Amino acid sequence: MTTHPAPDPGPAAFLRRRTGLIIPLLLLVTGIVLGAGTLTMDVPANVASPGPQMFPTVVAVACLVFAVLLGVDVLRRPEPEQAAALSVSSADTTAATDATTPTDATGTTADETPAAVRTRSNRWAVAGLVGTIGAFIALLVPLGWLLSGALLFWGVARALGSRRPVFDIFLSVAISSTVQLAFSAGLGLSLPPGILAGVL
Repeated sequence: MTTHPAPDPGPAAFLRRRTGLIIPLLLLVTGIVLGAGTLTMDVPANVASPGPQMFPTVVAVACLVFAVLLGVDVLRRPEPEQAAALSVSSADTTAATDATTPTDATGTTADETPAAVRTRSNRWAVAGLVGTIGAFIALLVPLGWLLSGALLFWGVARALGSRRPVFDIFLSVAISSTVQLAFSAGLGLSLPPGILAGVL
């Protein structure tokens, strides 16, 4: 019969069961940076309400609120100790168990109960999102909003699992164009035109 080791009360175990705090931390940093940039934004005196500070303020507040809510949820409901430790021990025990221990149709060994399942993060999706956002920031001024925004939406869709690249291109251009029109016609603001300065 399989026995589980006693839970480790140290800080390493605390963090191992709360790896989900990474997302609230990123949201918190994003909200703080965006909020600081919004507060220090140089707004002309003749800009009509609601002005260019409204949208980033809404996004910054949303980031902070979701960061707090997600952080509280992760702290209140951490991963079970067995699930958090599963990724550490599974690599060493899976091969030996498969070779020497009979299993039933569900994959459960004859002398143990089903192990807790650890939800793993998709590192490729996170890397794709971070890379897309980095490329968007670097290309916003030289390419302009229309092209860099379309690249942003297309890259996010691909990182989140979309497998329709041609459809995503048309949809990304449509969304980017809609945002461009909303800012220019609705708020009277011009987004960076980039290489399309003579066209837009």
